[in-house]
Amino acid sequence: IEIDNYDYIDHLKSFRDVYVEEYSGSVQKLSEYNEVYLQKIVKEITEKNELFFKGQEKSEFFIISSKVPFHFSLPGRKFFFSSSLLGKYIKNESILYCLITYELIRSEKNVYNKTIIVPTGSLSTNKILSLLRLGTEDKIEIHKWAFYILKRMGLDVDSYLSWLQIKNRNSLDFALQLGDIQSISREEALYKAFLIKNTDKVDSFRKYSGSSKKFYNFINKIKR
Repeated sequence: IEIDNYDYIDHLKSFRDVYVEEYSGSVQKLSEYNEVYLQKIVKEITEKNELFFKGQEKSEFFIISSKVPFHFSLPGRKFFFSSSLLGKYIKNESILYCLITYELIRSEKNVYNKTIIVPTGSLSTNKILSLLRLGTEDKIEIHKWAFYILKRMGLDVDSYLSWLQIKNRNSLDFALQLGDIQSISREEALYKAFLIKNTDKVDSFRKYSGSSKKFYNFINKIKR
């Protein structure tokens, strides 16, 4: 039986239940306050880019207690972030927007490589990250989309570069996420070249305005 892209996307969606079951003891329960906060971020991104985001699924956020920084998404707006990633590397609200935008694009546009997967009844973080990894060229295309999405929202487009630089400076910490730690240097260089070419004078004067109390409430809850 030939498997088409829709079949594969449906198969990826099923990873949500398998992974959550695998790490049920490590999933941090979000407070209603922080759940609303994250949902509002997604709503703001999608409503200000309604021609790009047309999906109607409600977002789900899962925070996994782990000393390893990682993030990934599955089709249907299912987002997974490790506590180490959020607590140690997401320093301000602008970076959080960049992170969510990247994963929202992947989930919305189904940017996943088709891979033959043999079900085993379990799914480790290492396994799912390896299955979901993209090549540098594919990631650069997502970064370009993210640039225009953030720009349309009036956010600091330099923050996205800062996010890539954080990964590059801490590439050993992100080894599980990246697979090939050398690739992040090229990824940063290519995005930086794109940013220089496409940033006008107005963008250069757009500064980060600071993080909200809701952001700090969210991050402090994760750190506890």
